[in-house]
Formats: sequence, C-alpha cells, structure tokens
Amino acid sequence: MAEWRQVAKACALGDGHISTKEVEIMRTVILADGSANKSELAFLQEIKKEAKTAVKALDELIADCEKTVK
Repeated sequence: MAEWRQVAKACALGDGHISTKEVEIMRTVILADGSANKSELAFLQEIKKEAKTAVKALDELIADCEKTVK
C-alpha cells in the first residue's frame, strides 16, 4: 500500500506546478481541524522545494500552518 505522502506528492507534482486549486485542496484537508502538525508542514515544505513553480497561495498556506503547528 502506498503511503499518503507519496500519493499526495505525486498528485501535487504531476505537472511540476502547484496550482491554486491544489493549494485550496491541501488547505481544506490540512487545516480541517484548525491546525497543522509537523508532518503536514514538512510535506508542504517538501513539495514547495521539489516543485518547478508554485502559486503564492502555497507560501501563504505554509505560513498559516507554521502559525498553528502542534
């Protein structure tokens, strides 16, 4: 069985670009409980680093998660 990180990373980085829609989905899922955990924050930082390009909304999501990380 694939690990959630591998599946999510493959989906988000499929075309090398992190889009607004992808960030909206990640925001909804990651912040569903009002906060992010260290693993979720690390995931966002990983995909930002590996993406060829990304929308500014990804930086905003990372900043929001850093404020709430448990």
